[in-house]
Amino acid sequence: RRMAQTGAFDVTFGLDVDWKSLEIARKQAEDAGVGPEEGLLMLRGDVQELPFQDEVAEFAFWGMGMHTVQDFAEGLREVARALRPGGRLYATTYPGMGRKAEDVAERAREAGFADVTVEEPEAMKLVLKAAKAA
Repeated sequence: RRMAQTGAFDVTFGLDVDWKSLEIARKQAEDAGVGPEEGLLMLRGDVQELPFQDEVAEFAFWGMGMHTVQDFAEGLREVARALRPGGRLYATTYPGMGRKAEDVAERAREAGFADVTVEEPEAMKLVLKAAKAA
């Protein structure tokens, strides 16, 4: 919803594997006056099998989700596949279970990202910023 409100993108997709989460997000967007007419489309899908063609997205925000998937490295590869060269990723997650800052950075590089930084701005939160290699 917030990405659609910026007007920076023609179309913004909200994607989640959980129908209930999508319904909550749709309701919040409607309450904020944001919907398909403003370019916000909600999809049910899995980051490990994104429903997008190769190199079509300019930006991806993966909010507090890396810790919820079976294989976050596969999710990173899928995001890289969907991003155009130079496309940016901003992702947040909880550390732990193989998601230490250095491991997240390494998996991002292996997935095809460059300019990778991983910060821990507060306890129990990692922030990944990266760009798909051109």
